[in-house]
Amino acid sequence: KTRSFTLIIAEFYNLESASSLKKNISDDLTSFNNKKLSVIKKKKNSYQLIAGPYNAINLLKNDYINLKNYGFEELEVNSNE
Repeated sequence: KTRSFTLIIAEFYNLESASSLKKNISDDLTSFNNKKLSVIKKKKNSYQLIAGPYNAINLLKNDYINLKNYGFEELEVNSNE
């Protein structure tokens, strides 16, 4: 069974804010694979902007470094089994 990973970029109270950041990342980071970005609804007023899934740790590392250089300080890595 293969393990995959996701990066939690940010959490929001509304969908518009999460979608806006997703668009900004897509526009500003041309080297970032935009197909990896998605907005997940967690609860009624809780949304997460995530990147993934990643099956290879090197791909995760590259995107993690791109996002850190873009200005994100706290990125969370989740393991999905």
